[in-house]
Amino acid sequence: MTNGSSLRRFWTFTTLVVLAQLFVVQVMAASPKVHECLHHHHDHSDHGQDSECVVTLMLHGGYASVAPDVVPVEKTAESPQFWVTVPQATDTVASHLRGGVLAHAPPRGP
Repeated sequence: MTNGSSLRRFWTFTTLVVLAQLFVVQVMAASPKVHECLHHHHDHSDHGQDSECVVTLMLHGGYASVAPDVVPVEKTAESPQFWVTVPQATDTVASHLRGGVLAHAPPRGP
């Protein structure tokens, strides 16, 4: 059981590191002075353009450049290579209205 215990400690440590990073990014996004103190070139024109600063990306709405471009494709149905017959309904009476085992049964009570 030491393997499961060490794996659990690893996942706990990884979770705490990710949460700490997210907390630091949130603090830096909320306070420009902290962002400037920790990240000296925050005021350059290309800052955050090429996914280099997660704080700038978070402030401007996320990772727009990472999202795939969705292009609508016009697809038409091709005609089949052989003839296909469409089944036609020949029975006009519903199956529950036809006679069967219960056709001659006594009526149900109230």
